[in-house]
Amino acid sequence: MLLTNFLLSKAKRELSPQLYRIPKCKEGAINQAVKSVIKDIDSILFKYEGKTTKEYFEKTPRRYEALETVLSYLVQEGFSQVRQEQISKKSGISVPLINFILKWLEDLEVCHQIKTRRHNKIAPSIYILSLHNNYLKIIEYFKQKWALTIDIFSTFTEFLSKKIGKKKHKDTNKKEDAPVSTCHGFNLFTPIEETVEIEAEEKETEEQETNPKEDKKLELRFQEMDDHMSDAQKKLYMYILTQDTNITEKDAYTIALRMPPDVDWEVKKTFEDCVKHFELNKSQVSTPAHFIKIYTEQLTANKARRDCEAKENLANTEFGKPYKSTIDFGLFREGMGFKK
Repeated sequence: MLLTNFLLSKAKRELSPQLYRIPKCKEGAINQAVKSVIKDIDSILFKYEGKTTKEYFEKTPRRYEALETVLSYLVQEGFSQVRQEQISKKSGISVPLINFILKWLEDLEVCHQIKTRRHNKIAPSIYILSLHNNYLKIIEYFKQKWALTIDIFSTFTEFLSKKIGKKKHKDTNKKEDAPVSTCHGFNLFTPIEETVEIEAEEKETEEQETNPKEDKKLELRFQEMDDHMSDAQKKLYMYILTQDTNITEKDAYTIALRMPPDVDWEVKKTFEDCVKHFELNKSQVSTPAHFIKIYTEQLTANKARRDCEAKENLANTEFGKPYKSTIDFGLFREGMGFKK
């Protein structure tokens, strides 16, 4: 992946207002977020190596220290563009060791690297943390604004499945008259002012599958997505989940499934406009049915308007002849003082 003439200041201006940012002024917040990410890395590493991260780097403690340092640059917003030399200068860790950790995180599908060029010269790479609440919004930004092809890591979808499963299990233990939970973005990875609950969640992860039925449901859901959804429909489903709306996860799946398998720019724009409608509004009837009704009406209206504009342009042009401007440029030149 390569970007040319990327400006971090522009990305911060356009993207940062949409992201959750860990406040630097909050004491220990960055360190707590780093520990949270390392715990998620532990579960990945244990699957392949049978060890936690600390055990894996037991003989090379400097690498573990380098891991903590690198993550401290990524956890605040979920992405960063910084020179390895700068990290080395501030931390005292060698550049080769920093590069080793970044490559190691890429191999684990925990970190994307996007290489950049500015004025045909090598510029600092951009690194995106997949185990972060802002991950999908960051990926979508680079796809839309920079036309970059980035595949969502399977690591993310696996963690999403597990952690939504835990949330659903907690929700089933609440009172039956509790309001239906809606999609208010993700709060699954880096902690957002929930340090009190962290120890309880750690015990829960150690107990593994406390509710196998719920986990099985989620596995089936992701299997259904693979079997019945196109890549475009999966992206629409993920888009709804990342927005602050009154659409439940179940309805988001139903809506995405009813969308066309191939999505062009107009369909995508209309879909996003309809999702925004549900940020403030809630359907009194079936949410998917109401969504599809609004979507169809808006898409039809957009196409009708475009066809009308095309017909007007055609009516103003003689059939079979190239368009001729009605501006008299000769008279214009005379008025400007030029000779004929």
